[in-house]
Amino acid sequence: MAKNEKGTEIKYQVLQWGPCIVHLKISEDFQQKLLKGGEEARKQNKDFRSNLAGIIKEEYAYEDRKEYVNEIAQFLTVYDAAFQKWKSEEYKVKPEYMLNSLWVNYMKKNEYNPPHDHSDYLSFVIFLKVPEEITKEQEEFVGNSAGPGSLSFLYGDGNRQSITYQSVKPKDRDIFIFPAWIKHYVAPFYSDVTRISVSGNISNSALLSHIRQVNEKIAQHANKLETKDEGK
Repeated sequence: MAKNEKGTEIKYQVLQWGPCIVHLKISEDFQQKLLKGGEEARKQNKDFRSNLAGIIKEEYAYEDRKEYVNEIAQFLTVYDAAFQKWKSEEYKVKPEYMLNSLWVNYMKKNEYNPPHDHSDYLSFVIFLKVPEEITKEQEEFVGNSAGPGSLSFLYGDGNRQSITYQSVKPKDRDIFIFPAWIKHYVAPFYSDVTRISVSGNISNSALLSHIRQVNEKIAQHANKLETKDEGK
């Protein structure tokens, strides 16, 4: 409800718009599990940088993604519920998720991720260890940008009537789940510390199967039309 100049209450509705991004917290147990697995990948030098856009020297792939599937699946269940509520309708094709990639980032001062997107259905980032020095930088920052160490999502054309980006200042155990196609970037920080995060990409095999079935039906229909034309 809002009031006009005469004090009369007016009902209004704000329409949902743009992508669905969900913020959760992971457990301390899962945090420690990911930290341990990340250190193992680091020791084995499972260098993953050639697959990524980041200007970050240490990015390593987890050796066995299956070890983390059950925990991540719980967060995807929450995302599904949030998305259906956000869109005010249930899925027509229920997602069938697969964890395609999982890697750890050891981000140091002056490193950053430029604006980029991912090729899968959903992506996520989990912040495992955020040093206090970065939080202090953010608190002391003066400027109209998101600030040091921030994570920003970009969507739509910039104009005064719309919100075209969302920025967050990550804390320990934060997880953000978002559509993989959204442009996003991570700003550098300047303290001599290391921030540890984990990122991953999720595919939707149910959607791919549905698209395949639709394409097959289109092809079958086209073949029938060609056969019919040849018989004339």
